[in-house]
Order: sequence, then C-alpha cells, then structure tokens
Amino acid sequence: MKSYILILISHLFFNIFHINTPSTNPLKGIEKKVIRIAKNKNIPTLQVAIQTQDDKLSFDYCNKAVNQQSIYGIGSVTKLLVAVYIFKLVEEKKLDINDKVVQYIPPIKDIEGFDQIIIKNLLNHTSGLADYTKHPEWITSVTNHKTPTTFEEKAALVQKKITNAGTFVYSNTNYLILEQIIESVTNTTAALALNQFYTDIGFSDITMDIPKNGLQSFFAQTAESNADVSKWEEHYGYDGGIYSNAKTTNRFLQKLMIESSIIKPETFFAMQEWIAMKPMTIPIGKGIINQYGYGIMKLTYNDQEYIGHFGGTLKYQSLILFNPKNQTTLSIFTNCSGRHYNNIFFQELIPAILDEL
Repeated sequence: MKSYILILISHLFFNIFHINTPSTNPLKGIEKKVIRIAKNKNIPTLQVAIQTQDDKLSFDYCNKAVNQQSIYGIGSVTKLLVAVYIFKLVEEKKLDINDKVVQYIPPIKDIEGFDQIIIKNLLNHTSGLADYTKHPEWITSVTNHKTPTTFEEKAALVQKKITNAGTFVYSNTNYLILEQIIESVTNTTAALALNQFYTDIGFSDITMDIPKNGLQSFFAQTAESNADVSKWEEHYGYDGGIYSNAKTTNRFLQKLMIESSIIKPETFFAMQEWIAMKPMTIPIGKGIINQYGYGIMKLTYNDQEYIGHFGGTLKYQSLILFNPKNQTTLSIFTNCSGRHYNNIFFQELIPAILDEL
C-alpha cells in the first residue's frame, strides 16, 4: 500500500512539474542575438520572421530614436516575386521564356542586338543589357529627389552597347524590360497586374503601391556618418519596387516552396536552372551566394543550401531564404543601407541567424 501511494505521489509530482515547466522555443536565442547586434551597431529598425518544421518566430526591433515600421521596401527580393508571377503566366500559356522580347515590345532604340534577347535572358541576367541604376545620373537623381519614374526615362540611362551576352551580369534593366512585357500581355500597368496577382492568391500585403504616410530610412558609409535619407526617391518597378513585411514574405515562401500552392512543383523546379554568378558572387559570413536561376539565388552556408533572393537599395536591405533540406524559411528586412550597414547586415546579422538554423 505504501509503495502504491509513493508511486501515485511520484506520478502526480511529475505531472505537476511537467505542466508547470514552460516550453522553450529554440528560436528565441536567435531573437536575443539579433537584437543584441542591432543595439550594439545602432540599427534603426528591422523585422525578422523564421519558421522551421517545429517552431516559428517573428519579431520587430526599433531603435528608440526612430519610428517603428510595419512595412519595408524589399528591394531586389522583388525579382523573385516577379519571376513567380511570370512563371504563373507561363503555366497559363500566356508567354514562354524562350520567346524573343520583340514579340511583345518594340526594341529599345539604338541598342544593337536587342532583337536577339529572349525572356529567359532577362530573368537570369544574361541579356548583356547595361544596368540603368549604375548610370551616374541615376544616383544623382535619387539624392536630388528627381528620380526617373517612367520606362522611357529609365531606358534613356541604359548604355547602347550590349556586352557579355549569354553570361551572368546582374542588371536591373532586365526586370525593367519584363515590366513592359507584362503590360503587353495583360493590357494593364505592370504594378496593377502584379498587385492583382498577389491579392488574388491571398497576399494583399505584397504591393507595389508606395506607402503614402512615408517611411524612414538611413544611410551610412561609416559608423560615424549615419544620415536620415527618408526623402530620397528611388522609384523602382519590377527590379525592386515591392513593399511588404517579414511575416507576409515568410508565409509566401511557405506557400511557394513547401505547400506548392502558388505554382506547380515542376514549374518551381524549372526556375532553378542555375548558372554561375562569378565574378559577381555575394559573401555572407562564411557562406556565399554564387548561383542564379530565373529570379532566384542559391546560398551555400555551413554545408547547407538555401534558395531565395537578397535585396539592397540606397534605403533598404532584405533577404528571404528557404532551406529545402530542413524546410526552414527566413525573412529579414531593415531600413538602412550604405557600406557600414551593408557589412553589418550580411556579415553579422544574417550569419547570427544562419548559425543557429
């Protein structure tokens, strides 16, 4: 009888202890590391969302001296979302990535060889078209609040000579041309077409509408040179003009890459026709982004492979990633740029997260 009572008491004690012991989320350690770096390095604001097979985590950080942000410019992460939309149109047989661009739009004046470019050359940056955002007038116009907004104004900044056609040379001009193709196919503006596509599949928070209330952003080449550049105007389109938040893009990754509910698995597989990015590789801590598909990048880090896209403008930095092996998704956005903040983002913040995943 005493033995039975002792067993019963032990059982009750175990259950009480088990119930009262708080569950732990291993991802919380990542939050602490990221916030510590953000505080120490004077990051203005950032957003992070992570989901593994077992846990999920999302959090915001905001420096006391700046305003909290709920939406961010996601820069060239836009290219992945644009590519998904285009491959959806491919599924619907509204276009083919092997079609010549001039089947949809007239050639850009005075660019010899433009008539030989096919859609896939735009998607994977092998067209040889020069990047309009590398033109000196582009940088000047951004800082002087006179940024080109129309296709014609931006196209005028493209050098007339095609170079290295058939090899990878990252150029925002490629996605500028894709805008025009989409307008030809859909008979509406590129922004409205993309917004409608994402709204229809449940992602109204993925939008090319510029926030009307204004957003803060900061630029620093050194730790001592931080400047508020909120008034700078960039006016990207399919090359980098989407606004969203980390929770939404992480849910997008889940739907796209795990649930396969946006495009078919075989369509997403077709986007992963990899080419080498040399010499334009991107180091991230002890890892490297060195392969590009159709609007999608591959990162190798700690012997793990991630696919997604990064974004960097004069005002924002962003990265969304998916690890096919362990089904983990990650989105991180911040509202600061320049050499100082870029180094922190790619060499401290991202490694701090990936080292724990």
